[in-house]
Amino acid sequence: MLRKVLLVMGGTLASRVLGLLRQAVFNALFPDALKDAFNVAYRVPNLLRELLAEGAVQNALIPLLKALPEEEARVFARRFAAFLLGVNLLVLGLGYLLAPWVVGLLVAPGSHLREGEAFAQVVYLTRLLLPFLLGISLAALFSALLQAEERFLPYALGPVAFNLAAIGLMALFPGNPTALGLSVALGGLLQAAIQLPFLRGLRLEWRWHQAFAPALLRMGPFAFTTSLRQFLNLVLTNILTRYPPAAVTGFYNAEVVFQMVLGLFATSPAIALFPRMSALQGEELARFLEAPLKRLSLVLALLGGLLLGLSPYVVVLLFGLFGPLTPENRAYSAQVLAAMGLAVLPWGVNTLLLRGLYALGRVREAVWASAVVFLSNTLGYWLLRDGGLFLLNLATALAGWLGLALYLRLLRREGVEAPFLPGLLLKAFGAGLLAALPGLVLAGFWPAAQALKALSPLLLGGALGVGFFALAARFLGLPLRELLPRSLSGGSRGA
Repeated sequence: MLRKVLLVMGGTLASRVLGLLRQAVFNALFPDALKDAFNVAYRVPNLLRELLAEGAVQNALIPLLKALPEEEARVFARRFAAFLLGVNLLVLGLGYLLAPWVVGLLVAPGSHLREGEAFAQVVYLTRLLLPFLLGISLAALFSALLQAEERFLPYALGPVAFNLAAIGLMALFPGNPTALGLSVALGGLLQAAIQLPFLRGLRLEWRWHQAFAPALLRMGPFAFTTSLRQFLNLVLTNILTRYPPAAVTGFYNAEVVFQMVLGLFATSPAIALFPRMSALQGEELARFLEAPLKRLSLVLALLGGLLLGLSPYVVVLLFGLFGPLTPENRAYSAQVLAAMGLAVLPWGVNTLLLRGLYALGRVREAVWASAVVFLSNTLGYWLLRDGGLFLLNLATALAGWLGLALYLRLLRREGVEAPFLPGLLLKAFGAGLLAALPGLVLAGFWPAAQALKALSPLLLGGALGVGFFALAARFLGLPLRELLPRSLSGGSRGA
């Protein structure tokens, strides 16, 4: 199991590093106004991303595929692939026609993106980006088929191919809106195409299958949670467009880093552990999850604290590699990233807890709890909309802690007890705050506006932050031994 976890983490690391490189190229080669327009347009295919890709497809299909006989699973895969392709083509046609209306919902009245030419550019980019949805939807299906067989290498290769294609087109045509839109659309299609050779001659078969009904019933709850999540995205994007130029780009710069940390240290282990989790119940599942939860809590608390304290240096180093950021871009990105640092621990742990509910088949409970989290996050954004980007994004951290309490309660009802976890999380969070202190102090007298100049304070603040975290962990009695790699496998007791 450890080998598979490390494989997924390695692929995720490569993908996230390339994602950071892609974002650095994006920041260097395109003006702030075009970047804002692109980031708004990018939200449109993402409105249906979780319904037709990723969460819905993978969480719904993997347990179903593992329950079917091998030959029947292959027949189902052929027919479901044809069905999913047809749905995507219909959505793409509607999306092209309705693009101006959808963009009108995303962009706030009075925004700089509401002006005639700027608005038209957002609509144009939206239409260019729509095929991205088709690509990642099929990629999610292909990876679900492979993950059900516990084959993780193709899953790891897909995002790498996407990022390489996107970087190449951006670098070849700097400042070009068409190349910018196509870089993501074609990259998404390549992410699906690179997995095809691993699927043993998968073909399309336009026929009904009896497993469609349970598959769609499993995916159905995601329609509800996705609608809530995308309502959150609509509200957030509308709020961000009220801020001056570069605020939208600043948010998405920070989100790339946030998602990199969660993807590597939370999502990757959860993906690798999920097939095994699906075969366990109650106390067995609790024992299986104990070591991963302890290890991830400590790692995520440390990383969240470092992001909080070192956000100005992280932004400059990662996104200013190929040219200096504008002062507005730099400031907004750092403010958002600092707030997101406080959300790393709860959202990362929630990733594993939520997978536990899906593994138990408690889809309705998971959906209900996720709905509460999304609505609370949306409410927080709305209440804090005029407080500046740091306060605005504290809503994400608060919603994460609420979700953590809900997921733990629901798992406890199913006999999955984790009595150690609340105390561990509070102590780890406190140690993470202490780890942020050196960076916060350094930022007060050691500003850095260029990538190379940010390296020294980043390394110094990071080293001091790790030291502070270790001291706090020892004082608080945190189980630092759980940071040993063998713990991530979930142990042999529940395997």
